[in-house]
Amino acid sequence: MTKPLQGTKPSEDDEFYIAWGRESLKNNISFLNDVLRQLLTIDVTLVAGSIVFINTKLLNSFFNIFFVFTFFGSLIAALLGIMPFGLIVDLRVPEDIRKHKTFVFTWKLKLTILAGGLLIVGFVFAFISLLVQSL
Repeated sequence: MTKPLQGTKPSEDDEFYIAWGRESLKNNISFLNDVLRQLLTIDVTLVAGSIVFINTKLLNSFFNIFFVFTFFGSLIAALLGIMPFGLIVDLRVPEDIRKHKTFVFTWKLKLTILAGGLLIVGFVFAFISLLVQSL
């Protein structure tokens, strides 16, 4: 037989950080929802504003379509990210809850990165369009 493991009681600092880590983990999905909601607001404004510039002489017409589509892609990614998930989870099974929350967090994180990345690419295209037109 193996001897049982003997442990020590965690210190107050250890307990504090464990509790803080658990609380942070629980808040991750809410935080990502807030970020996606803010990205959605920014994207709607940028898509509407970039559509105004499509027919102007301020920006290069070749690049206009690129930044309009990247802003629109960011808008779609943010919109998909804030949509609720309709997966069936048995709330009596902790492992099912953990798997569901992990899936939701991963999905929202990927869409947040995609929306933010497309937003940055859209700004790069808009800046290039402005530079090309001014030359």
